[in-house]
Amino acid sequence: MTKKRGFRYGVCVATGAAALFCGLAGAQKPSPLPSNYKTTLNNPDVIVMKVHYGPHEFVPMHDHTAYPTVYVYLNDSGVVEIRHEGPHGAIRRPPTHTGAFRVAPGAKERHSITNLGDTPSDFLRIELKRIQAGDLRKVFRGDAPTQPLAAGTRVEFQDPAIRIERTVCPATATCALEPVGARSLLVAVHATHLEMNGADHPLRAGDVVWLRANPPTAPRLSAGAECLRIVLLYP
Repeated sequence: MTKKRGFRYGVCVATGAAALFCGLAGAQKPSPLPSNYKTTLNNPDVIVMKVHYGPHEFVPMHDHTAYPTVYVYLNDSGVVEIRHEGPHGAIRRPPTHTGAFRVAPGAKERHSITNLGDTPSDFLRIELKRIQAGDLRKVFRGDAPTQPLAAGTRVEFQDPAIRIERTVCPATATCALEPVGARSLLVAVHATHLEMNGADHPLRAGDVVWLRANPPTAPRLSAGAECLRIVLLYP
């Protein structure tokens, strides 16, 4: 039976392997964040943070930059309360689902977090450093994919600045990432393997890989892989 898992609020690695593909840069430096936020990639285009809120954890007030942001959700989690400093008060982020994502316009934020659920909340916060605040004019919420997964690559979001694609490999065969003439960020939704430049790189859920435009050989993903790719459409 086909089941749709939706995310109504609100996509492969920057661990040790990611260093093979990306360089660090000292662009705008935000104020120190709680240990819940771990930066795994920082280059001239993006900052990628892996975020973890434990069950019923409270995270004190902290600041975020005004960069437009893509959130990629890595597990099925419960309600999270976000309490803003100032007149905006508290809002509640509904439960998330593995593989869902959200695109948000830029705005500086100062808030605390309370995970109201019995399960952790794990996701990526991908800040787009070269897109001006306001260039992404509305929030977009991408649902988790229909189960069982259908193999292939499909575009799930596009505007003048970025395109977000989801690639699913067949359960019994590897598949190549389609070449694109722009820089992109590959996000592993689940643990998988990436073959690139003749080497095999294991990827954990939430790992990211920075891909240059028009690579000489197309990277390949292992059988059954599910990844999101954020393609940067600006120069």
